[in-house]
Amino acid sequence: MGIKINFATGFEIPPYFLKNKEIIISRINDANAGSDRVTAMGAASDEELRQQVLGVRHFDEVKIKLETEADIEENWYMLPVDPVISVVGRNQITRRNVLKTNEYVAHRGTVKEIWSQDDYEVNIAGSLVAHKFPENNLRILKNICEARQAVDIKSQLLGLFGITRVTIEDYSFPFTKGLENQMYTIKAYSDDRFDLLVMT
Repeated sequence: MGIKINFATGFEIPPYFLKNKEIIISRINDANAGSDRVTAMGAASDEELRQQVLGVRHFDEVKIKLETEADIEENWYMLPVDPVISVVGRNQITRRNVLKTNEYVAHRGTVKEIWSQDDYEVNIAGSLVAHKFPENNLRILKNICEARQAVDIKSQLLGLFGITRVTIEDYSFPFTKGLENQMYTIKAYSDDRFDLLVMT
C-alpha cells in the first residue's frame, strides 16, 4: 500500500538560462525614463551608462524585421514575453613585439596598436508562448534567422549603443518543457552601414 501526496511549493522557478547569479535590470528606459536610469545605474553620463551595462543581462522589449522589408508597423515582429538581452563590446588590437631594452631601463610586454572598435555582440534569449504550440511565432522567427540578410532591430538597450541593425550568426530552439512553450537563443553582431569607395 502506498500513499501519494501532491502539493505546491509556492516557489517561482526561473527559466534555465537565468540559473546563474547575474545582475538583471528591467528596461533601461520606460515611461519614467529619467528616474529609471538613476534607480538602475545611479547618476551617470551616457558613456558611463554604456560601460556599466556591457555584458549585463536585461529584460527588454525587442522588435525585428528583415532589412529588405518596408519600414511599416505591420512588418515589425515583436519578440514575445520581453526577452533577456545583453551586449558585449571589444576592441581590435594588434600587438607588436619590439626590442625595448637599453642600458638604462628594460620594458616588458608588447606595443599595442588599437586599430578599430570591433562589432558589438548581441545575445537574445526568450520564450515563444501560445495556448497550444507556438507554431506561427516559431515560423516567423525561423524565417528571419535563416534569411541570410541583415535584420533591423528596435530595442531601448541597443539604442543606447546606436545599434539599429544586426546580422545573426547563431540561433537555437532547445528542448523546452510544456507544449505551449518554446525557448530560443540568438547570437548576432551589430552591422553598421558603410559607404565603400571604389577606385577605378
